[in-house]
Amino acid sequence: MTSLTTLIQQGKQKEIWTKYLGFLDLRIDEFMEIQERLLLEQIDLLGKSLMGRMLMGDVIPTSVEEFREVVPLTTYKDYQEYLDQKRGDVLPREPVTWAHTSGRSGDFRYKWAPYSKKMYDRLGDSVTGSMILASCTKKYEVILEPKDTVLLSAAPPPYLSGEITHSANDQMDIRFLPPLDIGDPMGFRERIQTGFKMAMVEGLDFFYGLGSVLVGMGEQFEKGSGSMKLSGEMLRPNVIWRLLKSYLTAKIKRRPMLPKDVWKLKGIMTGGVDASIYKKQIEFYWGKKPLEGYACTEGGSLCMQAWNYKGMTFFPENDFLEFIPHEEHKKSKEDPDYQPKTVLYNELEPGIYELVFTNFHGGIFTRYRVGDLFEVLSLRDDELDIDLPQVQFYSRDSDVINIAGFALITEKDIWQALEKTSLDYYEWIARKEVKDNKAYLHLFVELKTVAHVETSKMEAQFNSTLREVNSDYDDMVEMLGYSAVKISMLNPGAFGLYMDYQQSHGADLAHTKPPHMKPTAKQMKRLLGDKKIKG
Repeated sequence: MTSLTTLIQQGKQKEIWTKYLGFLDLRIDEFMEIQERLLLEQIDLLGKSLMGRMLMGDVIPTSVEEFREVVPLTTYKDYQEYLDQKRGDVLPREPVTWAHTSGRSGDFRYKWAPYSKKMYDRLGDSVTGSMILASCTKKYEVILEPKDTVLLSAAPPPYLSGEITHSANDQMDIRFLPPLDIGDPMGFRERIQTGFKMAMVEGLDFFYGLGSVLVGMGEQFEKGSGSMKLSGEMLRPNVIWRLLKSYLTAKIKRRPMLPKDVWKLKGIMTGGVDASIYKKQIEFYWGKKPLEGYACTEGGSLCMQAWNYKGMTFFPENDFLEFIPHEEHKKSKEDPDYQPKTVLYNELEPGIYELVFTNFHGGIFTRYRVGDLFEVLSLRDDELDIDLPQVQFYSRDSDVINIAGFALITEKDIWQALEKTSLDYYEWIARKEVKDNKAYLHLFVELKTVAHVETSKMEAQFNSTLREVNSDYDDMVEMLGYSAVKISMLNPGAFGLYMDYQQSHGADLAHTKPPHMKPTAKQMKRLLGDKKIKG
C-alpha cells in the first residue's frame, strides 16, 4: 500500500482525501451498506469466540434485524469478569493493545478495552483525516507535509488519547513535541512545558487535545508576554527572530503578544464537553478554529466535524451504530429492567439520542451503552453537500443533573451559562442539593483573581443565563416560581491545593481534578478543606 508520505510527495491530494475522508461523499444508503457488511463480518467473528457466544446466545444471528432482536443491550458489567483480567483468549481477535478509561467510571476503577490491529490502525486513520479537515478550506485540499510538528498534550497509553497518538505516530511522518519516548513518562505539566519550549525552536503546526489546555496556555502567554525570559537553550537566532516578529505584530495591533503571533498553526483538533465552549477563546489566542471530534475508549474514534466546523459526521467503518431515542432513554432510566428500542443511522430525526455501538474488526463491545448522549442537528449538511446526519455531543448521561424532575442540566449548559455572565472564574463544580423540599443546582466557583463578589447578584445573573441556554430550566422557573440556583465562592487556590494533594498521593492524570458534575462527598470535602465557603 502506498504510504501517506509518498502520496503527499506525489501531490495526489484527491487520492489522499478519498482514502481518509471518502465517507463524507457517501449517500445514506451507501453508508448503511458498509455498516451491514461489516456487522455481518463481526457477527461471524463473535460467533467463534467464547465472549461473543456468551453475548449472543446459542443462535448466531444471520441478519442485522435478527442481531438487534436477539442480542440484548450491554454495559461494562457484562464484560468486566474477562476484560479486567485482559483475557485475550476469549475475544474474537487477539488484541495488540489494551486501552482504559480515565477512571471516572462509576462502579469501576477503570474500564478496559481490547484493540485488534485493525481497530488500532483505524485510530491513526482518524487522526490523519482530522488533520486534513482542520487545515483545509475546501474539498480535496491537503496541506499536510512530512515532519509536521504536533504538540504532545495527550496522556500516555493505556489512556485512549495515548493509543491514538501512538497509532498516528506509527502511520504518519510527524514529529511530536516532545517525542513520545521522552514525553510519555513525564507528568502532564512537564510534558506541556517541554513541548512548548521545543516549539519555540522547531515551530508548531498542529495541536490536538483538550481545549482548556490551549486556553490556559493562551492566558498565561498573554499575561507573561511583557516579561518573557528566554532560557539558555532558547537563545538561538531563529527563536529570537520569531519572538521579535511576534512582538512587533502585537505592538502594531496595540495588544499583548499572543500565541498566534508566534505560531501559525495549520490545524487544531479537540473534543469533549468544553470544546464548543472554548472555541472562540481558542481562535482568539491561536488564530485558528478548533475542529471537534468524538472518541471513547470502548468505541475508538466515532465522528468529527467537516471543514465548515459545524455538525459532526459518524464514520461508517469503525462501529455499528444504533441510537436510543430520548423518550426510550428516559424510560430505561426509570426502569433499569426496561430494554429500550433503538433506531439506526438512517432512521434518525432531529433530537436527542443515546449512543449504542458494536465494535467492528474483532472488537468485543456489542450493542454497548457507553452512556453518552448526542443531539441530531440535521439530516444532511446542505452547505458542504454531505448527505449524512449531522450531530453534536450533548452530554454524558452520568453528568446530567435533574432539577425537580423538570430540567436536565448538562455540563455544557453550565459552561455556556457561565460564559454569558461577567464572572471571571477559574474553575467550578456543580451538584444537586435539596433544601426546604426544593431542589437546587449548587455551583461552587473559584475566581481567577481575589475579588469581592456579591453572590446574590451573581446567582441572579447565572439564573438568567441558564434560562437562556436551557429551555426546560426556563419552563421550570416559570412553573415553580423560584430560582433553583445557588452559588458559593471557593477560597483562592482551592483547586490548586486539591491537585497538589492528589499528585502527592500518587493519583494519575485523570484524578488530579474533581469532576465538574456531581462530585462525591469525599471529593467535596477535599476541595473545601477545613475552611468555610465564602458566599
